[in-house]
Amino acid sequence: MYNTTVAKLLAKENIEIQYGNYTTAWFDIQSRTLGLPILKDMGKDVHDLFCGHEVGHALFTPYEGWHDTPEKLDGCPRTYINVVEDARIEKKIRTEYPGLVGPMARGYKVLADEDFFGDLSDIAWDKVKLIDKINLKAKLGSLIDVPFIDAEYALFKKTMLTETFAEVLDVVREILAYTKEVTPELIQQPEPAESSSSTDETESSSQEDVES
Repeated sequence: MYNTTVAKLLAKENIEIQYGNYTTAWFDIQSRTLGLPILKDMGKDVHDLFCGHEVGHALFTPYEGWHDTPEKLDGCPRTYINVVEDARIEKKIRTEYPGLVGPMARGYKVLADEDFFGDLSDIAWDKVKLIDKINLKAKLGSLIDVPFIDAEYALFKKTMLTETFAEVLDVVREILAYTKEVTPELIQQPEPAESSSSTDETESSSQEDVES
């Protein structure tokens, strides 16, 4: 089992850490609990990636904003918020702790090689929602070539430049509005189940329960 002290030190609080049969890592903002999957041959880099990302939520995702009422979050599906917020907190955690840059990059490489995000060599991009394109590019970077058109790339860049949770919501509304206008047929794809208190980051919103 890995040393959990480092995650608590990074989070700057005595968060609870538990390992279990989870599909991916998650962080419960209310109970301050970090859940880590027990993956065969996960390796230290993947473990550090999961810890770094979830500690990012612990430090930077606001409880009040995340638990706003559906009325206040109008136009912001939680699955979409999760993707854009993931990009924001990963940028901030890498800035806060530069030592995580290498392990997180290598961890994503391991996950991609093990098809954690699915078969990336055989993607029908015309059937992939913009939010999922953004999710894959934000997490995998140069490991994947995502075919954005100019308008899509502009929204990807906005995602990567978000600094506040309020900006996350603004970009989410733009992404959803664009998707409804340009590819309304993709909106009908089923969304994953949601929960009310956790964030879960590593999967594309079209593939796994993002617990958001």
